Amino acid sequence: MDSVAARAEVNIRSLYQHFNNKEQLYEAVFGDSFLKRHTKVLTAIDALAEGRATGGDLLRSVHHSLAESLAFVRLVTWDALSVDMDAPGTDVVASEVRAGMYAEEIRLVKKAQKAGVLPSGLDADLLLVAVMGLAIYPSALRPLTQLITGQSPESPEFRRRYDSFLDDLGDALLRTPRSEPVSADGSTQRGAPQNHRTLRQAARAVARAGLVTAFGHCSTRLDGSSFLITPSMPLGQISHEPGIMVPVTGDLPDNVAGEARIHQAIYRERGDVNAIVRVLPPAVETLSALGRTARPLDRNGAYFAPGPPLWSDTRLVRDDDSAAGVARALGQHSAVVLRGNGAVVVSESLQRAVVLAQFLEDASARDLAVRAGDIPPIELTAEEAAARAVWTGGIEERMWSYMTYNDPENE
Repeated sequence: MDSVAARAEVNIRSLYQHFNNKEQLYEAVFGDSFLKRHTKVLTAIDALAEGRATGGDLLRSVHHSLAESLAFVRLVTWDALSVDMDAPGTDVVASEVRAGMYAEEIRLVKKAQKAGVLPSGLDADLLLVAVMGLAIYPSALRPLTQLITGQSPESPEFRRRYDSFLDDLGDALLRTPRSEPVSADGSTQRGAPQNHRTLRQAARAVARAGLVTAFGHCSTRLDGSSFLITPSMPLGQISHEPGIMVPVTGDLPDNVAGEARIHQAIYRERGDVNAIVRVLPPAVETLSALGRTARPLDRNGAYFAPGPPLWSDTRLVRDDDSAAGVARALGQHSAVVLRGNGAVVVSESLQRAVVLAQFLEDASARDLAVRAGDIPPIELTAEEAAARAVWTGGIEERMWSYMTYNDPENE
């Protein structure tokens, strides 16, 4: 108690006013730390049950929540090994707090099983034990982990490997087959885990290409009433974060950019649009400062002929009226340029939207270069542009492969 009081810089008598002995103090501190970490576990399981996360997201979230503090892992391990549950009157520390939290976690596991996102044939309590074991094993048994893998569990290399492993393992083991929604043409759409993965790949692709800075976002439609959007963070820093489900109509959830309202407005107006990327490419922004957008001068500009429309209002689009205005300005085009503030690119798939964003930047750079000369350029005619703006021959696939080369989630 003396050392605790000294480190807390309080008088020891004040400690004894709240705790009769060190055992009570230990139980209070342990219980508080336990609650903080397992509240995050509850959030992760609930996100899975609600369809906002995948099995891989669950394993990684639980791992990060329980193993982020090596001191906490050691404390839990020491406490577990020091208690003889067979001895009469023996109980684990903070048993009531922990039992209540575990019961709630089991309830949410059963909820996820009922929703079809966890295997219903497995015992919910044992499934929770297995998930927690995966979360803390590397840190709890550090020497064995290092002997097996040759890496320290605290090293950045191991953490990246283990995050990727948990993601793949979770999607492989904790996902049960679900019926896929059928589109109007009778084809099936991809399940949620693939949607999350492609969204992350798209985010990293536009970041690597220099099409975004600390700002920008991508989204993919789930159905007529909702879509997934990247969390409010630099897209190049996205690792395994899941997309956030947003209603096409209604309030925005937490941790999404205010400009997600643009996505809402476009999805409402354009039933043919299944993906949107909000980018900030330098050539596009420079050209827009002249009050211009890319002309169809080459193969890239052909996809936007006769040129993407320009939204002249330079304010951030964070209200419904402005977002509806951007959607109207877009019309039936593949992109709309926001003066001094990048562009919004849309398409039938996220892969194609990313490719079109790159084409728009390349077309804008070409247009800027031509404007610097004295010779008027030869624009593609409407017929020439239509003949060139094709997707046959694997154009989209090859560009997507190029832009996502060496992506950590490539299959």
